[in-house]
Amino acid sequence: MGMVRRHRRMRRRMRRRMVVAGAVIVAAGASAVKMTPTEVEQVEQHTGMKAEELSEEQLDAAMSDLGIEGQEPTDQEVAALEAEEDKNPSV
Repeated sequence: MGMVRRHRRMRRRMRRRMVVAGAVIVAAGASAVKMTPTEVEQVEQHTGMKAEELSEEQLDAAMSDLGIEGQEPTDQEVAALEAEEDKNPSV
């Protein structure tokens, strides 16, 4: 059995990165995942792209290749992402 990805589905699509209490929340498309700064750096080195610029599929594939499980962002973290997106749309 493979790893379980801990993505959070969101109401709208966005590309954004936000640092919250030492963790990095990456929104790619209509999902968001929480990783450590080191994990985000590994994904970026592996893909050659910024994590928030990857599609959901690319982010999933990179995390799978690297053995990164990630965590599901909390309701408050998703709300903060959406509030930031309202102020400054990314897509």
